[in-house]
Amino acid sequence: MKKLISLAAALAVAAGAAALPAGAAMENVVQSRIWNEEIEMFDAFDKGEIPTDVNGDGTFDPIDCLIYYAYCEHQSYGDEYNETLEAIGNLNGDDFIDSADATHFNRYYIYSHPISINDLDRENYADYEIIYEIEHKDYFTNEIYISTHSIITEFLNDFSANCTLLMAGYNAYCEYVDNGTIDPDLNADGKSDLTDLAYFLVYSMDNEIISINSPYNLETEENDEILARAKALYNALPDGDFVDNWIYNYTVMYYFEKGEVTPDMITDEFFESVVEGSSAMDPARLITEDYYFLIPQNDAYIDGDPKMFDRECQAYLNALDAGEITIPDTNGDGIIDPIDDFNVYIYQAEQRNGVSEEESILPADIFRLFKNDMDINDNGLSGDKNDLDIISLVYFCFPTERGVWDAMSGKYHDALNEYAAKLTTAKNMLPVKFSPDWKYESLGYDADVERSGDANNDGSTDLADAIFIMQSIANPDKYQLTPLGKFNADVDGTGNGITNYDALAIQSQLLNLG
Repeated sequence: MKKLISLAAALAVAAGAAALPAGAAMENVVQSRIWNEEIEMFDAFDKGEIPTDVNGDGTFDPIDCLIYYAYCEHQSYGDEYNETLEAIGNLNGDDFIDSADATHFNRYYIYSHPISINDLDRENYADYEIIYEIEHKDYFTNEIYISTHSIITEFLNDFSANCTLLMAGYNAYCEYVDNGTIDPDLNADGKSDLTDLAYFLVYSMDNEIISINSPYNLETEENDEILARAKALYNALPDGDFVDNWIYNYTVMYYFEKGEVTPDMITDEFFESVVEGSSAMDPARLITEDYYFLIPQNDAYIDGDPKMFDRECQAYLNALDAGEITIPDTNGDGIIDPIDDFNVYIYQAEQRNGVSEEESILPADIFRLFKNDMDINDNGLSGDKNDLDIISLVYFCFPTERGVWDAMSGKYHDALNEYAAKLTTAKNMLPVKFSPDWKYESLGYDADVERSGDANNDGSTDLADAIFIMQSIANPDKYQLTPLGKFNADVDGTGNGITNYDALAIQSQLLNLG
């Protein structure tokens, strides 16, 4: 299990007692399930440098894994496989051919193939059973005792355990749905969609995951059948089944795939419409994070390369420790603080939402720093997800002013949006809001957002703004409101455009007539 603890997690723990800033980019570091020593090993498999077709039948399948597993346990199915087995040899380079090598071989198969329920069916391996004994010595009594083993049992235990570790059971989950063992259609309307996902999340959070103090009440007579189906979904498989271990993730994935859910569909308002009160649990953020975790975008700037993250992060930390590099100061103010991390967050959110340099709220020099000079992992791509996750992690773990981060506990996005408001004002752009689910929202058409009345963007609201509004209406070719000016000027009936009534509203406010 130690191999599953990422460097990111270790550094987060080492950062001290301070709470992780909610929504910081480093929360979204994708955990790699490929062990560090397997990176080059799996690459060699991919290139055909290490053989995989042990029995020579033209395919790489679990039988090949079983034969190699037996070889590593010093059991033999005959000399006909020896040449290939010897060519595979010792995978991890420790000079011992043992169960660790067999595990790597199994993991590569699992990593590179969709796993079926059939792959764990013992009957498929019946012809390959070997019962063997191992002699042990009790070091306290010096007594000798014998343990009896089944090669099939040992192999399937290892194979199943690594299906779990590699989170490789989604294909099998779909098979369980097809054969009726699992039913994700919680409201029984013939579809497995976002509505079912809303029910599933609420049930899971309140019953299976963290048992929160619910602001909603799902336990009504109307929802009895939905509750029963949600509970049955969790109880459909025996404990320890390689699918059961990730039942929440696979079910959410199924809704994404079969319900054709896209990020724009995932809103707190939708969840609230399905289960009243559920918006209090921040469902859009939770499910959007699941979306980007489970649905690869095939884009290094959004997905990153999880299997390389720990190694790249360690290399960067080593270089920092050796004094070969310094921590990037994104705004050049000489201080590494939350503002630098805000810049990282904004750039990453804008990349995820396809925002160009011209559309970015970041100052041009900061945007170009990320675009051209932020290749933290030295892979030829500046500002990709691994770069941004590494630098965000470094900012949090090694900040110049620790107390600044401590004071931000639970207030990360409030402070982020205050900073974003300053950036949009400086660039004369419409205000935007970043939400914890990485959505990038313009507030230009939000009637609930307060307008200042500062039509001419001089930093204050006075009679000149009312005059400028009327001039822009009377002679728009000469007097043009900027996008920010239009936003600020729309004080009367916000959202309905600029009219003389906006000028009158500003005058009334100045004269305290409003």
